[in-house]
Amino acid sequence: MFKSVFISTGLLAVHLVSCWGAEPLSLPAVLLQARDHNPDIQAARQAWKMKSAEIRPAGTWENPRFSFADEDFPSGVTGVSAEKIRHYRIEQTIPFPGKLSNDARMKFHEALIAEAEFRTKILDVLRDVRLRYYQLYLTDQKIALAGQSADILKDALRAAQTRVSSNQASTSDIYMAQTELAKMKNELFQQQQQRRLIQIELNTLLNQGTGTSLGQPQAPELSDIPVTLSDLEKIARRNDPTYLSAAHEVNHARAMVRHNNFEFAPDFGIMYEREESPNGPAGRVLGFSVSFPLWLQRPWGLRQSAHEHMAEAEARSQGMQNEVLKMVNMEYIELGTHLQLSRNYLADILPSALSNVKTARQQYASGQADFVRLLEAFRTWIDVHNGYQEQLYHYAEHWSELERWTGVELARAKEALEQSEVMPAENAHGK
Repeated sequence: MFKSVFISTGLLAVHLVSCWGAEPLSLPAVLLQARDHNPDIQAARQAWKMKSAEIRPAGTWENPRFSFADEDFPSGVTGVSAEKIRHYRIEQTIPFPGKLSNDARMKFHEALIAEAEFRTKILDVLRDVRLRYYQLYLTDQKIALAGQSADILKDALRAAQTRVSSNQASTSDIYMAQTELAKMKNELFQQQQQRRLIQIELNTLLNQGTGTSLGQPQAPELSDIPVTLSDLEKIARRNDPTYLSAAHEVNHARAMVRHNNFEFAPDFGIMYEREESPNGPAGRVLGFSVSFPLWLQRPWGLRQSAHEHMAEAEARSQGMQNEVLKMVNMEYIELGTHLQLSRNYLADILPSALSNVKTARQQYASGQADFVRLLEAFRTWIDVHNGYQEQLYHYAEHWSELERWTGVELARAKEALEQSEVMPAENAHGK
């Protein structure tokens, strides 16, 4: 876990503690709830199941057709009764061999695309949950800091009033302290409202009431990226569902080309009919039919359309793959940048700002500096502390984004890399 900053210097005691009554909020528990209850994930899961269920029916013959007719055939002679004939007929259409198997292949690739979209939706939702979780953490830190700063400014205001009454300072010190206190109260109110907004968004992602109280989130952990950039690219090629979906789109387009090529092939039909008459023996009819494309412009046009779609799918696939690798590279750099900036704040900037505040306060108490100098040091420390929290949030944000575009948790990156190196060899052995 990253190191929380606890600063204790007399009146400047800022303890970043929870001010909420609910239980602490665990990120793994929140992610699990989102995975199980988010309606967008559930809808994507059902869409995948629906496409998977369509594979077998697509490769199955159409239902046979059975018909029955009870006919009174007129004799054409006065006084002679009509002849009663019953017809029993059954017909079955037989598609050209390969047509239905190719239709099932198209449905199979559609199911793979739906599966990739389902996995993409999971990654998107979990990414959004992480971002809202860390936004909530950032807001809690700002609320705690604003509350403690307001208390410090109240003490500073009382000190300024005491010094003015003893002619050791001017009344402008009081006005400046009052102004800063009012600004800090506004900041506190604004952050409290911001927390309510983030809480609404996070509760919505978790599919629970928007007014559900959420406890204090835990801080993100400052950790190095466990693998190199080239390794992350390998992991993304193997695991990112957006990247995989691009390949599935191309395979689906190829299946569509084969499907439309079969439009030139004929279909067949068989028929059996039995005729019964009460006045004589029964008869039967056996039939065979062929349905062929007489108007060639239709299958030719469909074939041309499929080839154009194939070229479109290949271009879109390449663009999608380029986008994934671009985002992996960008998020890798962003993550490294904010990781180093966060560590710089911890190592140098925060301690320097704190020392500046301590010195300014001591000088003001001894009459060696005016109230403006104290306020400047105090504002600098507030800005620095908020700056550190912002960098920490952006670090967690880009960590989440990098997990989104690689398709795996970065904590499992080495394991995923080993699998990506083994699987191609296994596939080649299988071929």
